[in-house]
Amino acid sequence: MRFSTNLYNNIRTLVCLAFIIGGTTILAQNKTEYLRYIDSAEVYVHTNPDLALKFLDSIPTPPSRSIDGELARYYLLKGMLYHKSGEQAKLFNSFIQAVKYGEMEKNYDVAGQASLDLFSNAYSLNKDSTAFKFLDQAREFYTLANNENGLIEVEQMPAYMAFQDHRYEESNRLLLANLDRYENVEDDAYYYMFALFMLTSNYIHLSDTENSEKYFQTFKTLQNNPTIAPYNYRSYEVDLNICNSHLALENKNFSSALAYLAEASRAKAYMEHVSIKEYYTIYSDTYEHIGNIEMANSYRDSLRDYEKLLLEDNISASFEIHKNLLKTEEELKIEEAKKQRNLLFALSMVAVLIVLILIFSLTYARLLNKLKGLFSKLNKTSYLNRNQERLSAKVQGLEDLIKDYKKQMKKISLTNDVEKQRNMIRELYSELNLKSSTLLSNEKHLEIVNDSNAEFFINLREQSPQLTELEALVCYYLFLDFKNKEIAVFLNRSVRAIESIRYRLVKKLELEKNGESLVDFLHKAVNS
Repeated sequence: MRFSTNLYNNIRTLVCLAFIIGGTTILAQNKTEYLRYIDSAEVYVHTNPDLALKFLDSIPTPPSRSIDGELARYYLLKGMLYHKSGEQAKLFNSFIQAVKYGEMEKNYDVAGQASLDLFSNAYSLNKDSTAFKFLDQAREFYTLANNENGLIEVEQMPAYMAFQDHRYEESNRLLLANLDRYENVEDDAYYYMFALFMLTSNYIHLSDTENSEKYFQTFKTLQNNPTIAPYNYRSYEVDLNICNSHLALENKNFSSALAYLAEASRAKAYMEHVSIKEYYTIYSDTYEHIGNIEMANSYRDSLRDYEKLLLEDNISASFEIHKNLLKTEEELKIEEAKKQRNLLFALSMVAVLIVLILIFSLTYARLLNKLKGLFSKLNKTSYLNRNQERLSAKVQGLEDLIKDYKKQMKKISLTNDVEKQRNMIRELYSELNLKSSTLLSNEKHLEIVNDSNAEFFINLREQSPQLTELEALVCYYLFLDFKNKEIAVFLNRSVRAIESIRYRLVKKLELEKNGESLVDFLHKAVNS
């Protein structure tokens, strides 16, 4: 039995070496190396967005190779940063990825938060079933996570929707009915602060100065609450100051308007893109009313520069997403080729090991034959019988060993290299599906932008070559039945500016002569 044991040990050594080689290759990738970048980005996402983005951009692409298991957090942080910079296309894409990976990683808290962010952004653009689908998702994920606070935020959304739709009295009624409940959430005062913010803003719009000041003062008592992130408090506070300045301007109380704007300017770093635009607009309008044309023009110039920057960022984001899709497709082909090479290597290794087993088996058989001939001379009858019994047992043991080893080789090819490569390919397939959905952010909008905008612009140029790029973009959104307000949000322009562009389009296309509407003209021109 000594020779059989040595053979088994040699084979087992070869198998262990194969595992060690495969394991060393996997460990060399060091997938946890970049997790600290996510933690750092999470620290700075509100206080220093540029630094947070640098941390995330330091993670090699595709991120699935370096931060497997933390992709949901990675994409959630990306979405939060794009929200601050006003890059709508990237925002939707990142939050959708956060939802997808949150579900895959069973990180339901992140999936719920990303779904809620998708809802609030989608609802502000288009109040259709797409937005409410995200809200339902948030409720499902928070339920799976047993996140009671998250479910409270979901329940605040009807009041938020009324707030967004300027149904201020309805919003107040919903908020006041649950205000005590929000206040009693001791471990997170954010929900109480958010309710106070909406109440204050609603009463400002209703010109109810007494109640707006009452809830604003209550809101300010939460400034140093340890359960509220300073960024959240300051961003809501600056919005309320801007809202108050707008009301003061409407009442021609210009000194109060400037005072509120000065208060807001001290927290300008906490303004989001919509607030920044309103901030510049109110400043310019206020100075124009008091006769300081130089300052009014200065703030108008600042507003134009900011809107131009936002437009350029959104356009570059669309090109970048398209470029990344092409890059991912190429990487997918490379990974597929790697998978084939690794599969061939695994199969070759199995074949080599099987050959070694056969060689050992043949050598073992020859040695047994020699031993049998030698001992037959000494005791041909008795020894031959005993040796034959031992031989049968050893051969049977060897056959069992070969069968067992074949199973082990098959398991190696499945669980070590091949299966791992299969997972890697699955992950790469998942990366391709997300670029295309850049524009699923809003399924009715971004899908069309991604799939059919080229044909639209070609047909439009053939019909009306005199249109500028901006006018062509506005025509595109009108063709999709977008309202002026929705177009203004996406192009980062005022509603008045969009109305002015539509007026110029009617003149330029000479539609007044036959009384045809601009939308009807676009449908005829593009579909002809």
